[in-house]
This record gives sequence, C-alpha cells and structure tokens, in this order.
Amino acid sequence: MSLRQKISNLIKCIIVLTALGGTVLGLFTAKLDGYSHWSKRLLYFTTQSNIWIGVIYLAIIILLLSNNKSNKIKESFYYCKYFFIVSICMTCLVFCCFLAPFADESYRPWSFYSFLAHVITPILAIIEFYLDEFKFDFKLMHVFMTTIAPLIYYSLAIALSVFKLDFGRGDPFPYFFLDINSPLGLFGFTLTPLPNMGTVWWILFFSIIMLGIGLLLTKTHHSKRKNKS
Repeated sequence: MSLRQKISNLIKCIIVLTALGGTVLGLFTAKLDGYSHWSKRLLYFTTQSNIWIGVIYLAIIILLLSNNKSNKIKESFYYCKYFFIVSICMTCLVFCCFLAPFADESYRPWSFYSFLAHVITPILAIIEFYLDEFKFDFKLMHVFMTTIAPLIYYSLAIALSVFKLDFGRGDPFPYFFLDINSPLGLFGFTLTPLPNMGTVWWILFFSIIMLGIGLLLTKTHHSKRKNKS
C-alpha cells in the first residue's frame, strides 16, 4: 500500500469521527442552537448528509479491513461515496454562500458543530476523494445520480411543509428556499430589495450546481478506468 493510500485511509477514519461524531455533538447542542428538540436537527439536509457520508466511509473502512476482493462490491460503495461527497460539498456551498452570511447570531451559524458539519467534513471528503487510489469508471449517468438524494430530500421537506410541520425553529420549512408559502411561492422571482426566487427555481439552481460539482469531480479525478487488480 502506498503512502498516499495510507493517508487516504487515515482521512477516511477522521471523516467517520467528524461526520458521525459531529452529528451526535449536534444533537446534544441542538437546544443551545435554538431548536425546540434535538430530534428536529435530524430533519435538516446538513445532518442527513453528514450521516450518509459517515456511514458510507465506515462501510468502506470495514470493507477494507475485511480484505474483500470483489471489485463489484467495492465499486458500489465507492460510487455511493462519490454521490455523498457531492451532496456534502453542496451543503458547504449553500451554507457558506446563502445561509451563514444572512443568519442571525442567535442561530450560532459558526458554532463548533456547524463548522465541523458544514466545512471540515466536506473539505476532508474532497481531499480524500483525490488521494484515494481506487479507480473509477465514471459515466455521465453517475453525475446525474448525484441529484437523487437532494431531490428526495426537497420533495419530503416540501411534503412536510404542506402539513405545517415545525422544523424546530417555529417555521414549517427547514431552509428559506423551501418555503412554499413565501410571497414568491413556487415560481416567483424578484430583483428587489435583493434577488430572490420561488422554491422551484431554487431547486433547479441547486441541482445545476450539483451537476457542475459532480462533473468537475469526475473530470479531475486521477483515473477514469476500472481498477482491474
């Protein structure tokens, strides 16, 4: 095993700690961060994307320790890793560009948990993605598949909004762009006082960005061919 792969495997272990350990920490600090109950934090894409990526990295570590020789099994896990890396990159981007800059201090946007979940884990995942020597056979369909998890989340969040579920902060939506009852509704658009748009346009906008992230990762990865070993 090369030094590069050893570092990659070490980062895998760290990601499990930051993603799953950070999620547990976030549940304990939920009330401090303004949530009515710790369970409400589980309704947010940040928490879910950290759980997904923590679990898939843990599964890959177990797979590596078991010395499983099946490339087919490895590929399925590594493709899932790729999908969830794109999701958590999107989490980082949305938080840093659209949420944190406009958040009230009572939300504690830069608490230790928030920094861990929104910044540290995504950065580690990107670094690990490029260090890992396992070779992929990327296809265009894999890029489009990166949008599946977020689209499922958006659909479920909107469905819960219809039933006025409180997402823990007194609002029937987790993020402002999923507020279907806002003045802009589903398809509205405005340039004043600040540019803003309806939920459908936000979802389309974020989906395009995700496709861009997914395509960038596949094009810049060190290999496009299957590992035959």
